[in-house]
Amino acid sequence: MYFGGDVYSSADPFATALGTSDSRVSFIGSDEAALALDPGAIDLGGDFLTPGFVHSGQVLGAAAPTAAEFWDRGFSHVHVLGPRESVREFAAAAPAGLEVIAYPEATPEGIASTDDAAAGAAHREGLDGTAVRGVSLSAEAFLDLEAAPTRAVYVRVASAGQLQTVLDRLGGIRAVAQRHGYRLLLDFSVPTAAVEALGSCGLAVTLDPDRPQPLAQLLSAGAQVSWTYSQASPWASVRSAVLGDDGISARAAFNAATRFAHRAAGNPEGGVLVPGAPADIVRWKVERLVVQVSDPRVAAWSTDPRSGTPGLPELSDSVPLPTRVDLD
Repeated sequence: MYFGGDVYSSADPFATALGTSDSRVSFIGSDEAALALDPGAIDLGGDFLTPGFVHSGQVLGAAAPTAAEFWDRGFSHVHVLGPRESVREFAAAAPAGLEVIAYPEATPEGIASTDDAAAGAAHREGLDGTAVRGVSLSAEAFLDLEAAPTRAVYVRVASAGQLQTVLDRLGGIRAVAQRHGYRLLLDFSVPTAAVEALGSCGLAVTLDPDRPQPLAQLLSAGAQVSWTYSQASPWASVRSAVLGDDGISARAAFNAATRFAHRAAGNPEGGVLVPGAPADIVRWKVERLVVQVSDPRVAAWSTDPRSGTPGLPELSDSVPLPTRVDLD
């Protein structure tokens, strides 16, 4: 049991205490109630509890952070793409508490030779105990496929030109792509001309908010957006999403970093702190919490407590970013 802080929870936007049991959230509420249930509860000293961040598309390579670095930065889940052996090594080095969702690289020939039964067995058995959600393919390899795979496919798209070609192909197999959880990893600044198609395709879209992106337009179009991160602090990327030219609210940016990222991998219950949810909790030291809008010229403080909107760390450039501290 923890008390004496702030808890980011839709179950109680004014919660100051949280309890866990059997790796699940068991209590969200006030300090008084928490101490009545557990007089030995841990005092947070004003710190902030949130769900862990999710990196939705880490391509493994020499420049990629280590699993330990992800954990230290406040991530609880990392979706990794890369050669099977690289994925295996990354997962083997992951600290306890960091969940790795694997998308090992495949080739058109490899997918064509894998029937549905074998794909299902691979999903169940995992990769040395690591959850294997699907396979990853370059856009070129995806476009070379003769038939639509009947399994989850994560397509790496490197340019706006490639994106249009991939979307054209997806238009002919939309039902299969949606049913099996295809995803798009967009490693570039999305052009506004692609917003409508990304919003209507029904697939999870992962991009870097530190690049110029039409984020508000994408969300308005119904795109299922989650993040990759090019800065060490995930809060810095959330700040980029809020303060960019087409910025979004802090709440929307944080949801893309947590809840929406879990949904992209087929886990609709993840990324929230409510009773019964997984206790993927990270503790942060923060300057102050606000209800922040995307336009920095507008007052960032909630003036009406009846709005019931939980606060998030202030993300203006003049305020230090939150720092992670040990939970216990």
